[in-house]
Amino acid sequence: MEVLYKNPNVYIDISGLVLGNFNDKFERYVKKEIEEMITSAGDPKYLLYGADWPISNMKSYLKFMNQLDLAEDKKELILWENTAKLFKIDINELK
Repeated sequence: MEVLYKNPNVYIDISGLVLGNFNDKFERYVKKEIEEMITSAGDPKYLLYGADWPISNMKSYLKFMNQLDLAEDKKELILWENTAKLFKIDINELK
């Protein structure tokens, strides 16, 4: 995490957390860790959504994202806005 804080050009993703589906105990643990990481760092402008599909279940990751105790605008940053900015994707062209 220190590398992330000290370097504005560093991004991380939330992939690779689980094989298959989250189980309840692990989901609670990871949820708490990610929420604390985002809270301590402030705006999650460095965090990207990733699910490691097909190794992990996409529905399970999306369910996990929806359960994070974060404002919707922060979830949107993680789910797609940060990636669009990083890869310079003009979302208006996609509409």
